[in-house]
Amino acid sequence: MPEEEFDNEMTEIEQMQYDIILLEKAHANSWLVLSGQITFDELLSNEFESGGEAVMTFDPDEGPMDYELRNMIAYYIESEEYEKCAKLNKILEEKYPQINKK
Repeated sequence: MPEEEFDNEMTEIEQMQYDIILLEKAHANSWLVLSGQITFDELLSNEFESGGEAVMTFDPDEGPMDYELRNMIAYYIESEEYEKCAKLNKILEEKYPQINKK
């Protein structure tokens, strides 16, 4: 493999680090929208202006699915951000009340 081609490729470790950063950003963006701190349109505008990416853990047109909310709750349990977990659980219960009746 030519050296210049090697320099342009991410190593496996770099790709893993990038994926972690992207996941953190997706959760942070999703939290901002779900908690009402910012609208998705504002997020898009801010990210566009700063050259960033408006990644999210769910499709903003459809809203979060129950499993996406559960994944966010698990993510914030892992980082011990329990206030966010409580708010996300409340959103889950309000959006999917049938789940809690099982």
